[in-house]
Parts: sequence; structure tokens; C-alpha cells
Amino acid sequence: MRCRLIDRITQLEAGHHIEGVKRLSAAEGYLEDHFPRFPIMPGVLMLETMYQAGYWLVRKTEDFAHSMVTLKEARNVKFSGFVKPGQDLVVHADIKKQDGPCTTLMARGEVDGKTVVSARLVVEAFELADRHPNRAASRDYLMRKLRGQFERVMAGAPENPPHSGLSMRWLWVDRFVEFVRGERSVAIKNVSLTEEPLSDYVPGFPVLPASLIVEGLAWTGGILANDQRGFLERTVLAKVNKAVFHRPALPGDQLRYCAVLEGIESEGAFIRGTSHVGDELQAEVDLFLAHLGDRFDEVEGDLIDPADMLATLRLFGLYDVGRTSSGEPLDVAKKLLDGERQAQAAAEAGT
Repeated sequence: MRCRLIDRITQLEAGHHIEGVKRLSAAEGYLEDHFPRFPIMPGVLMLETMYQAGYWLVRKTEDFAHSMVTLKEARNVKFSGFVKPGQDLVVHADIKKQDGPCTTLMARGEVDGKTVVSARLVVEAFELADRHPNRAASRDYLMRKLRGQFERVMAGAPENPPHSGLSMRWLWVDRFVEFVRGERSVAIKNVSLTEEPLSDYVPGFPVLPASLIVEGLAWTGGILANDQRGFLERTVLAKVNKAVFHRPALPGDQLRYCAVLEGIESEGAFIRGTSHVGDELQAEVDLFLAHLGDRFDEVEGDLIDPADMLATLRLFGLYDVGRTSSGEPLDVAKKLLDGERQAQAAAEAGT
């Protein structure tokens, strides 16, 4: 997955406003993992698309004066609808305040004229040499590549075609290292230069997109919340109350995600998350994960096959480290075990 999400810029008034379009293609590989029974654009990529619109607006407003423009904060991010394959996500961003290197934007995304996502974003401009002096020599290369990307997105010209072969997996943690049912979970994510989302995201200075750090914490907290409810709920990311990023996640970093279950009710779960690199705080994210219930007629059945979910949890090592609050080994939810038995029986019947 190339992480350049704006297909074309349709309006741009430097210093004020931008409008851009992202068409969701059914061929985008991550849809195979992201709710395979109900393929939709991940909420964090809706957030990423709004950020990228604001990014280009700030770039044009300051006439590419700084080598870096990064997402510093995202607040009150609300997801109120879905983007399905074949639909256009039209994003708008307006500059509300500029305070030194920081620009505050109000952003929203629409499908067929209906708002499906909105947020308040703060982006920060700075020079590589000021914060990462060992990478200062990359500045000229980075700026050449960014200007080329801007020309392509203004013209609506596609980025380089995706690589052939295996599609990118939508798995944003590598392994659980701690899990206490109903209380907290800790997972690690290793950032690698070989990950496709890093390719051309910031040319010459590869970083893991901030939106995917939000997704990693949503995975870490979402599994905690779903386990507490026996995996009976259909859970989606509904709101990012706060996301603050203190430093970028670079190749070679190991992110340690910690999610605390602040509260859970019939409507959903509140998660407080942090990301650390060693002892250094990298990000703080507060999330609300909604239980869909029967509120969306177009969503039928499980979003992820229970047998596939159980296989993924085992892949993450959840049952190797998972414990109840009293210290007992974590049992597997009945729904997941039943799904695994049904899948096995169907496979045997077909042989």
C-alpha cells in the first residue's frame, strides 16, 4: 500500500482552503484484512486523507519553505459513516489559525455530500537539520521528490503502480507482551524500512504514518475490549478524542503500545493509549470504539470470521501472555471456539 492517499486536488486557495478526492478501489490489498466481510476504508486512513489534504495546503501556503510538515495533534476525530469500494471520499481542510510553525485546520470528509469524518488537526513545519541533524543531507532529495508528488496530485496523475505479489496485511501490531482481561494490554510494533507504507511517504526520511500508530493502538485496545465482551460485538473505531505525537516512528524503532480499558458499556468502549520508544513517550491517543449493534442495516453478520479472528489472536501470542485479573491463564471465547469448530467441520465435509 502506497500511503499517498489524495488522488487529485480539485480546489486550492493558499492560506485558506483545499479540497481533494480519494477513490477507494476494491483492489486495495488491505481490504482483505480490514473487515473482510464488510470491506470499508479504515477510519485511520480517512484521518490520513484529511491530514494529507491539510499537508498540501500548508506546503503551498508557505511555498515549500520547510523540509518537514508533520501531524502534531488530531482532536475530536469523529467517524459518522463508511467509505465503500467504488466511492469517492471528498476531503476539505480550512486553515483556522497559524501560530509560528504550527497550523490548526478544520477538516472533514464527505461521501455523496454526506459528512463521514471530521477533525481538528494541528500540523507542524520544521527543518530536518534542527531535529534530526544526521539526516540533514536528505533535504534536497526530499524537496525534489515532494514537489514532484505535488505536481502529480494537482494533475490527478496516479502514483507509481503498486508492487505485484502479496498484498499488504492490515496488521498493525506484531505481538502482545502483556494482557490482563478487562484492564490493560501491551503490544509491540517493529518499524521496518521494508514496510510499503513508508515508501515515498516522506522521501528521504522514512517514517511510519501517524495514522497507522492510531490504528496500532486501536488494535491493542480493540482486542482488549472485544475480549471483555466475549467477541460478541461488532466493533469499529468511532472517535479519536485526542492524538498527540511527540516524535516520529523511524525504521529500527520498536513501538510499545499500552492500552487501558477506561470504561465499557453497551454503546462501546473507551481506551486510553500510549506509545513509547524505549523510555521515551512517542504518542498519546484516546479512543472510543463503538459497538455497531443493529444501527446499520447494511452491515450483516460478523465483520471478521470468528475462526480467522482466533487464528490472528494466536498469531499475536495473545494466549501465551494473556491472564485474567486474578492471574489465571486466559480462556478462549466460546464464540471463537465455535467458529473454529464450524470452519473445521466445513473443511472436513468438503474433502
